Amino acid sequence: MKSEKFIEQIRNILASYLTGKINRISRISQGFANINFAVDTDKNRLLVRFYREQSLENIEKEVLLMQVLKKYNFPTAYPLPDRTGKIIHPAEPYPVMVYPFLSGKQPPPLDEDIRQVAEAMARLHTIPTKKIPQKKNIIEPAQCFNLMTHLKPGTCVNTELRALWIESFRKAEPCLSIDLPKGLIHGDIFPDNTLFNNDKLVAILDFDDFAIDTYLFDIGMTINGFCLTDNMPDKRKTDIFLSAYEKIRVLTPDEKACLDAYIIWTALGMACWHIKDCQNQEKPGQKKRIRELILMAYNRANSSKP
Repeated sequence: MKSEKFIEQIRNILASYLTGKINRISRISQGFANINFAVDTDKNRLLVRFYREQSLENIEKEVLLMQVLKKYNFPTAYPLPDRTGKIIHPAEPYPVMVYPFLSGKQPPPLDEDIRQVAEAMARLHTIPTKKIPQKKNIIEPAQCFNLMTHLKPGTCVNTELRALWIESFRKAEPCLSIDLPKGLIHGDIFPDNTLFNNDKLVAILDFDDFAIDTYLFDIGMTINGFCLTDNMPDKRKTDIFLSAYEKIRVLTPDEKACLDAYIIWTALGMACWHIKDCQNQEKPGQKKRIRELILMAYNRANSSKP
């Protein structure tokens, strides 16, 4: 759909908000799963998100999750209701939510950034799940392995990378069937899903892929996002992350034993997500991202533990 059609829908939706006069609407070229627009008005700045991947049911679950997170003052961007209290707008072809546009930037990331993200994640992992909707992880080992073993040649990933994916998965696989502590996870805490302002963590963004799943999935994913140097494991950064995390929530012996396996698996799982998405419609930079993630996992699988 052309940007003009999105902009028309944005104007129609924001007519039910107390936004004032719309001065400018501009598309933000970031993210693979959603389509985002920044909207400048004479009163404030907003972010309007079209949910390209999520079902209406899962978006409703995300709204319920936001209500829980707000009670714990968790740093994230909370969707805004319109004048009638409506939060989700079932536009065509994608549902829409409106957010405040938070000021800040993605981290480099530096040591202090790593500490703050680790502490925020540990806080997230201590939030009780009783009132949080049940939702499965969209990245699942058996499904990913089935996809990778049945890929046709040239389907967004070459034969060499496919072989590296399978080899790395085999090294992580034994830990993936062990029953480890579970609870609320974000599912995708990479630097581009965090926002810092004046060296302080403002928000962990985009809870689209939240789930009730193994905490180690979140930990492994975030170490992949924050604790590498030149796409290679960085022991010093990993130690900083784990030290900050364990000040709030201590890892169990089984979690410590399986940490490396989950660091490998989460990189492979994210590569799998991109491969599935790429099969539907390849996006700019997606093949490069797939390669980076598979090599990230392979490098970890063939290095000493952090």
